[in-house]
Order: sequence, then structure tokens, then C-alpha cells
Amino acid sequence: MTDANMKKSPRTPPAHLSCLALCTLAFAIGCVPLSGFAVPVPLAGDAPVAVERLRLGNPAVLPLTGTWRFKLEHGTSPAVRGELPATAPVPDFALPETPDADWQNIPVPANWEIEGFSQLTYQDRTSNPSDDIGLYRRLVDVPAAFAGQRVLWHFDGVFDGAEVFVNGRRCGYHESGFTAFDVDVTPALQPGRRNLLAVRVYKKTATSNLEKGSFWCLGGIFRETYLVALPPLHVDDLTVVTDLDAKYKNATLTTTVRIAGTAGAHFTLTGELRSLDGARVVLPAMKQAADLDTNGSATVILTAPVKAPKLWSAEKPNLYYVFYRLTDDNQTVVERVQDRIGFRQIGLTNGVFEVNGVPVKFTGVCRHEEFSPYGHALTEEAWQTDITLLKAANVNAIRTVHYNHAERFMELCDEAGFYVLDEIPSCWISTEVRDPARTWAYVLRARETVARDKNRACVVAWSCGNESGYGINNQAEFDYVKAHDPTRLAFISQQNLDKNPRTDFEDYHYPKIDAIRAIAASHNRTRVPAILTEYSPSGPGGVAYAWDIIWPTPGMAGAFLYQWQDQGQTDRFPERWSDHSPGVPPASFVPGSGPAVNGVPSADPTNGMRLTGGHGAISSDRRTVKPLGENLKLVYSPVIITAAGVTPVAGRCALPVQNRYSFTDLAELTCRWQTRAGDQVLATGDNHIAAQPRTTVEATFPATPGMDALRLEFIHPDGHTVYVATLPVKN
Repeated sequence: MTDANMKKSPRTPPAHLSCLALCTLAFAIGCVPLSGFAVPVPLAGDAPVAVERLRLGNPAVLPLTGTWRFKLEHGTSPAVRGELPATAPVPDFALPETPDADWQNIPVPANWEIEGFSQLTYQDRTSNPSDDIGLYRRLVDVPAAFAGQRVLWHFDGVFDGAEVFVNGRRCGYHESGFTAFDVDVTPALQPGRRNLLAVRVYKKTATSNLEKGSFWCLGGIFRETYLVALPPLHVDDLTVVTDLDAKYKNATLTTTVRIAGTAGAHFTLTGELRSLDGARVVLPAMKQAADLDTNGSATVILTAPVKAPKLWSAEKPNLYYVFYRLTDDNQTVVERVQDRIGFRQIGLTNGVFEVNGVPVKFTGVCRHEEFSPYGHALTEEAWQTDITLLKAANVNAIRTVHYNHAERFMELCDEAGFYVLDEIPSCWISTEVRDPARTWAYVLRARETVARDKNRACVVAWSCGNESGYGINNQAEFDYVKAHDPTRLAFISQQNLDKNPRTDFEDYHYPKIDAIRAIAASHNRTRVPAILTEYSPSGPGGVAYAWDIIWPTPGMAGAFLYQWQDQGQTDRFPERWSDHSPGVPPASFVPGSGPAVNGVPSADPTNGMRLTGGHGAISSDRRTVKPLGENLKLVYSPVIITAAGVTPVAGRCALPVQNRYSFTDLAELTCRWQTRAGDQVLATGDNHIAAQPRTTVEATFPATPGMDALRLEFIHPDGHTVYVATLPVKN
């Protein structure tokens, strides 16, 4: 596929990045740069659709999840700098006439190791890394309505290199294991007929080291995939910015929309803002007419003032729909599209991290997109389970280690309310980070991460890789995200003001208590905030050692526990339990990593769990909240009582209650009190304690004769318990 058939990048990069951008576009041959909301999915009706139903039952979308034919081979991707040799022949497996009766079935999405086709690999940086190749085939009836449309094949994640074929024609190649991409399959597709779709997935590519680190490295089409049909004149890209005024009350809604179609075509674009229930928000008209240029492209900017919108934060995740109608020269509506947004503004003031002008602390965790027994192919139920557990643990922030997470998970973070540090894939690659021949690979991953997630309210910062030192490549990555998204913060892992003077955070991994004190006291705290992007329990206080300093220090923005969950994966095939998982470190390095066979860790013979040990707050199957999880919940609590006990006076107990929320009055929570004598409840009731965010008030409760303790439970409006304290009566 030629450059002329490819979408242009959403915004023109600055001059110092232009060569990198061109290199990036050339690298993923046949692949279409993502639009702002994955792909511009047309809507069937004249009203917004709930996000979870946008791609279900939509006549413009053909889901490709389900059963595929599969065959495992071995080898290495022949691509150089992301391009296949020009003379590379179409392999036999991709031809419609090739039989596949001796192949096996595999579900999509899935990792082929989890499905039993090869052994699970961890880190995969051994002297002989996995060279699995997965061949996928599926016959698909493509709707006749797709005729005359531009059809893209969307992938939200394929590990690692993907060669895409339709009806025996090579349509594209993509090399990045966790970022989403689109392939234009229009020339090869035959609407109204049965089509052969085929993918060759390489686990070993020239740049796959960027996707290898302290996590499972599993091959396959492991996230959502589908075809989407776009009309000849269509919305090609959408970028939404919600600037707030100086009082953080009113907003300016600005949407930059790129239209694609036939050169010279006339169009009119109309925009609306709607609440989640579909009601129109009254705004001045957002409407603009224009003609496509000689390249068949045009960019329009729609702007409107929005009076006192409900603002988005992790505590108050208020969302809206932006809704657009595209009409042609005949005033016929040819396409309707939407996105779901939140009005919020991220910023720094004198070294303090703020959301909507209010200081916020990240009570965070480092989360891997892993869940036993699914590997990386998580389900809606798995994501919802994590969301519930994270909220119950008083977590308000997630670092997506060490790669960006699934699109659907990000949508759920918008809904539930989490601050996300969206990590661009790269981990432990101190050599590659300084290699000019690898710059395109870094910029590609940055471009695709930003393109997919740039309109997600939950994303507050771009995290440029993990623990790889400093070099021209992660600096190019940082420069790219700052140039293409000035509305968010960004940083390079552990490369602070001395290395990157433009960083928005100074971030640290596992500092000792004296080092944390020094970080908090640094003169840099008036310039940029500090965050512990990885830390772990230390001493009898668990994670409290760090937060005794973080909570009272304005310039300490928070910390992210490494890690949210243990990383074990259940092996469903007992016949291979005694086999070693390549890359799993010896048990001496990972306590409890599993029984050893000839000194090499294998699966637990009682349940098939591989890499059973770990430092997570919960188990890898999410069935057990570990003591660390309980410790985390207490330390991260937005409600805190420091009193060691209560002294009844005149039939009342008085004590200070601290509200560490940024946007929530404690009166919104229910405080359920009990007076107790041993295990006996003497009296109980519910209070709503009025305490504005970031304040401390004195609260009083009834005292009951004979009581020896006062128990307080603070319950969030969604029903989960935020904080519990049992205070003894002082003699």
C-alpha cells in the first residue's frame, strides 16, 4: 500500500520531529494511523449510543471475535525497520484455495500459549527467545452493504508483528505488540461474498524487545478486532479539548475534526453536546462548511462555550457525548459519529499537581493487563472485577505498566473514575534507547498510544516507557507526545529535571525513607511534583512509610504500588506442568515462584499455577485480597481518624475526622456508628458528617453506658466501605 492511501497524522509535527513522523508512517506498511476514537465508527441512528454498545449490533461494524483456524509455526519476522521485503511472496496459508482441515480451532481474542499451543513465556529475554509464529484463517461473510465503502480492519492488540491478508492479498504489516492499528482492506475485500481473512503473527520481531519486561510475553490476536465500513465522505479524526476558565467553572469545547473523501467534495459538519441520557446541552451553534482539498482532506475546528458543565474527576466522573453529523453537497446526512468526553483540566501550580485547579494525590497502583487464567486476553467481567476491587481498595490512579491497556478498560476508567498514567510500551532497553536506528519504533508506539487514548478523560499523563535510562529515543517519544498533546503531562521513566528539563514530573522507583524525605524537601518541588511510580512495602508499617511524607507534602503527587496483582497464570494443561516457563526467574529471585524441577521453576502441581509468588495486593485470579491489599486500603483512605481512642463526656464522644478527598464533602458518605461492649452492639445509627474537601472537622457521636469501644464505618454512595475504625474508650 502506498503513502497516498494512508491517513495523515492527526496534527503536523514540529520541524524537529518531521523526519521521525515520516519514518513512523513508512514503518507500518499498509497500516492506517488511528483516528482519535480508535476508528470513526458510524452510528445507525440520530442519537448517541452507550459506549459498550457502539460496536455491537452496528451495521457498519463486523465483529471478528470468535473461532478461527490456527496453526503454530516457528521463525522470525523478516521485516526491517518495520517493512517487509518488496519481493516477499504471499504465503500459501493466506490463499483461499489452501486447505486447513488439519489445523486446529482457537478463540479470538486469546493468547495461543494460554490455549495450549506452546509454553507460556515470561520476560522472554533468554538467549533463545520464543520464535513462535501463529497462522490465523477465517472465512467471513462480508455484508453487501459494505460495497462502495472504505473498509478498515481494526486490531486493538496483536503480539507482536502482524501480517494481514484478505483473499490472498497482502494488505499490511504492523509491528508493535500492545498498540492498536487499522489496516485498509478495501481493495482486497469482496462485499456480499465470503472472504478469507488471514493473519500471520510473529512473536519475534526486530523491535519486540520493546514489549518485553517484567510480565508475561504471550503471542496472538489478544484484543478486540473487527471490520468497520466508512462512507466515501467520512470523519477521519477527532480531537477534543475542554479548556476551563480561570475559575474552573465554565468551559470552552473545542473539537478539531478531519474529514476525508474525494478531492473537492463539499461538506457541512454540525456538532452537538449531549448528556449521558442523550439530552441536548444548549450551546451556540457548532457548524462549519468547507471543501476537501486536492488530497481529499480538510480539517475544521468547532468551538462553543459551555456554561458550568459538570466536571470530570476520579471522584466525580461526569461524562458527556459529543455528537456530529456530516452532510454532503446535497444536504444528505452521510455519517454520524460520537465520542464520550469529560470536562476537566490538568495542570501544575508551583510544583503541585492539580485537577480542575484543585490539588490531587495519586493513591495509585501499577497494573498489568493480566488476569489468570486469561493471560492478556481479558474479558468484560475481568475488567469490571478489577474496577470493583480497585475502588474498594481506595485506589484512584493506575499506571498501565509497561504498555497501554485495552481500549475497553480505558473506557471503564473514564466511567468509574481513575487517573491513568498511560504508559507507552518499552521496558528495560537501555541499549535500544540510544540507538538512532530504533527511533521510528519508539515514535510509532507513542503516536498510536496517543491517537487511541487522546480523548479519554481518565488519561492525565503519558508515561514514556519504564526503567531504560536516558537516550535520544525516549526523548523523541516525550517530544512527540508533548507536541501532539499539550493538554496532558508527560515524563520519561526516572529521567528527571537534570536529564529532561521539560519533564512534568520527577519520578522515582523504590526510594528508601531518607531518600523520600530528601525528594520531598528538594528545591525542585516548587517547579514540578514528585511521584513514586513504583514502590513496595517497607517494614512493619507496610506502605505507610512513604505516605507519612506524601500526604502532608504539597509537591509530592502520590505513589503507585508495584504491583496491583500477583502475576501468576493458571496452566490448564496438566501434561506440561512439569515443564519450565522460559524467562521465569529462579525461585531464589521470586520467593514462592513455584516448585522447582531440577532447580528450574515449573507449575504448581496442585493447581497448575505458574509464577505463584509475587508482591501484589491481590491474587492473580482476583479471588483473594492479601494483607497488603488491606494495608493499602487503610493508607489510601480519603477518610482518616488519628485519635487513639474516645473519652465520653456528657453522653457524647467527640473526635477529629480528616477529609482527604479533593472534590467530595464527607456528608456524601454515610458514617455508620456503633457503640459496643465486647462483641455486643449497644446502639447504632447513621450520620452524615459535613466536612469540605481537604479539611478536618470535629464529629460527635452518642455515648452509651457500658460501652468499651466506638466503631465507625464510612460507606461510599456506591455501597463500598471506604474506612473502618474501632476506637477504644479511654479510662
